[in-house]
Amino acid sequence: MSPSTSKRLRTRLNRLAVGGAAALCATVLAAGPALAAPTVRTAAALPGFGLYPESLTQDPTTGDLFVSAYGDGSVLRVPAGGTQASVFLPSGTDGRTHAAGVKADRSGRLWVSGGTDRSVTVYDDTTGIRVARFHIPFASGGVNDLTFGPDGTAYLTDSFNPAVYRVTPQQLAAARAQGADTPLDAWRDLTGTPADYTQHSGINLNGIAYVDGGALLTANTTTGALYRIATDTGEVTAVPGISLPGADGLAYRDGKLWAALNRTNTLVRLTVTAAARSVGQDAVLSSTALQIPTSVLRSGDHLLVTRSQYDKGGPFGAGTPVPFTLAEVDGF
Repeated sequence: MSPSTSKRLRTRLNRLAVGGAAALCATVLAAGPALAAPTVRTAAALPGFGLYPESLTQDPTTGDLFVSAYGDGSVLRVPAGGTQASVFLPSGTDGRTHAAGVKADRSGRLWVSGGTDRSVTVYDDTTGIRVARFHIPFASGGVNDLTFGPDGTAYLTDSFNPAVYRVTPQQLAAARAQGADTPLDAWRDLTGTPADYTQHSGINLNGIAYVDGGALLTANTTTGALYRIATDTGEVTAVPGISLPGADGLAYRDGKLWAALNRTNTLVRLTVTAAARSVGQDAVLSSTALQIPTSVLRSGDHLLVTRSQYDKGGPFGAGTPVPFTLAEVDGF
């Protein structure tokens, strides 16, 4: 890239990052009081042309954001309050060519799922030094998204094998001491449960979120079904009356669950009672300004969303993406 081209690109990204692409949402459907029209604007610019950002997380201590790239396996970092990302873990780190779920825990560690490489790798989120690496006990599969329980236990979905994995703090400490790849604990075999997979050629379980009171909520991308898994007994039940076709990332906070529905450029907000004993749809927001959302994060009083552009040269279709960015959604 020539210096003049590089300068033009930086100028364009900087303009986007300060909100030049703000847009009103096309559709808002709410149950209950009418909502003020939410807005979608650009929050941060992501460098690179083949990223196809997949997931994002925020360090609860520093406020830094981290974004995984499905397109090349890199992980980007946006400093707290910043509008420009830089490369934190380059493409090819630990052999990774795709990156799916990324989550920061409360101990300064960053967990990165490798998708079809069947791994999840844990890093120090300040230095980027590898802490531990886990792999699934199957010859193929796709470790996708993850969430943390209040004791620091990580729960991970597999989009192709009917299992939810678990890494407890004790298992993480043992893996760190061992220093070698460690098998993931297939904590919950979903075979024979309502969440058992029936279509192995499609994406199955994807986003997952821990809900206050001791339950996990996780969605099947292909069927749109939402499931509750009790963390104490492992009981699996389908959540009635909820359909989330194309569900990707999930985010939970203070009795609300947000879901990104990628193919339809939609976000859904749901109300969740303690331990997810009941779940009801609250509002729906659709906008082409979301650019195929794959992950959603509640940060302060707004949402942050990865604009994957999977439909522009990515896994959803041919084309050429515009510069990649994160979106900020206000009023939803």
